[in-house]
Amino acid sequence: MTKISEQKKLIGYLSAFVTPERLKRFDDVLKNRTRYITIALEDIYQSHNTSAVLRSCDCFGIQDVHIIENKNAFSVNPDIALGASKWLTIRQYNKQENNTPECIKYLKSNGYRIVATSLHTQAIDIRELDVSHKFALLFGTEKEGLSPYALNHADVHVKFPMYGFTESFNISVCAAQT
Repeated sequence: MTKISEQKKLIGYLSAFVTPERLKRFDDVLKNRTRYITIALEDIYQSHNTSAVLRSCDCFGIQDVHIIENKNAFSVNPDIALGASKWLTIRQYNKQENNTPECIKYLKSNGYRIVATSLHTQAIDIRELDVSHKFALLFGTEKEGLSPYALNHADVHVKFPMYGFTESFNISVCAAQT
């Protein structure tokens, strides 16, 4: 039996336990999920930032989130995520001292263009990003941003336009702008 036929059989079985309205809601949400865009978070320190990104991904239909844990462990703040993590496919990279190479290798092998968010001068405005191919947006730590490895292995660097005096947006605001 193929994986798809197993999934259909399981969905058919589980459908008997939910109302028709709830089943329709599941179908509607799944129709709008995408794997064309994915988000990767490198070593985020504040759990409320990670949780807000997860919530935004769920709300905007981004299915996959990649969590790179180099120095900082991933945790979800339930008061901020509001259950979003249970609806997303979260892939964690935390087996080595530096897990960024494994994540980037995985994303590239799955056809993603690596897009580093950066304040560097060579970064293009996010509104100029070519979105004709699937891409992975990488966000770095709150203080330092992305690691040199992530920056050096990205296919393109983007920045978010800002019009005030503050140097950068909160990571969750940037993720929500995508």
